Amino acid sequence: MRFKFDLFISYASENKDIADYIVDKIERRGFKCFIAPRDIRTGSEYAVEIIRGISNSTAVLLVFSSKSDKSHYVLREINSAVSRNRPIIPLRIEDFLPSEAMEFYLGPTHWLDAFPAVLDVHLDKVVAIFSGMNNTVAEVKDENYRITGPELIKIEDIPQIGLDYTALTMKLIEIDYLCIPSDFYNMNEYIEGTFEDWKQTTKAYGNDSAILLVKNDNVIGYCEMYPVIEDAYSKLISGQVIIRDSMIDLFCMGGTFDVYIAMVGVVPEEATQANHLMIFDWIFQHLDEWDENDVHVNRVGISVYSDMLEKFIKRFGFEYRSLNPAKGKVFETTVDKLKSNPLVKKRYPKFCK
Repeated sequence: MRFKFDLFISYASENKDIADYIVDKIERRGFKCFIAPRDIRTGSEYAVEIIRGISNSTAVLLVFSSKSDKSHYVLREINSAVSRNRPIIPLRIEDFLPSEAMEFYLGPTHWLDAFPAVLDVHLDKVVAIFSGMNNTVAEVKDENYRITGPELIKIEDIPQIGLDYTALTMKLIEIDYLCIPSDFYNMNEYIEGTFEDWKQTTKAYGNDSAILLVKNDNVIGYCEMYPVIEDAYSKLISGQVIIRDSMIDLFCMGGTFDVYIAMVGVVPEEATQANHLMIFDWIFQHLDEWDENDVHVNRVGISVYSDMLEKFIKRFGFEYRSLNPAKGKVFETTVDKLKSNPLVKKRYPKFCK
């Protein structure tokens, strides 16, 4: 399968003039670039189109500056490029060193310095780099998949689909990027946490408090549900904070807890009722398993970022409480109310006993 684009252009909006200049010069040489918003198809979701562009490009050209270093969009694009094994060509247009977050994704790399101005000689080097790359990718046949799915798997089972904790963390960040678009919600590292925050929480608590939705060996959705300390729960429900691992309570020894569902995310193209229902089946089964292991739940809060998810939780009797710092809606109910809900009684009779 041949890639549709030679280069995906990743840039901060403040550097759009330079990015457009680069695209014009490279395409005059007979190559094809993907650049937003030009190549975003009308009526399509922005984040989904960005992933499409990266997936269909031979390499990613990072137009690096102090602005792109701080851009949530750019960081998520580089995350997706790394998770897809796309080579990244960093063109530095400003004498500025990358942050730790950006440096993590780029690793040891050879920077092309193009300041104070981007000249043809710099673009000649860029063209020489991606022209030497193989512009094709082998197609993967369905029969080679280990998990065809959709199917729920635990974090500890990710080796089955060829992932480690680093690769999984990149995938979860991408799902958030697709499900919580930055043009509607307030998402950045301060609110969402760093890559290391994500990875540490996944490793420390994932097997007890998270589930993955997998299709064709690809993680297409996930859910995180944590017992949290009382003070943190109150702040979460009132919309003051986004959950952090420091808020997770010590629940391995049993007791009564309030639980917060930090995320129920399914990538847009797979966001069906059936896939959401699979995750809710796990939520109620997991609450039941906790109860059997002396982890009793009182109140249940949840962050909501999609219309479909909101429809589900309203049917289950959750009530709106606030907006969180990312502008996601926060809903709440109690286990007692869940057990008296007609829909819950019908679908999860074991939970309601």
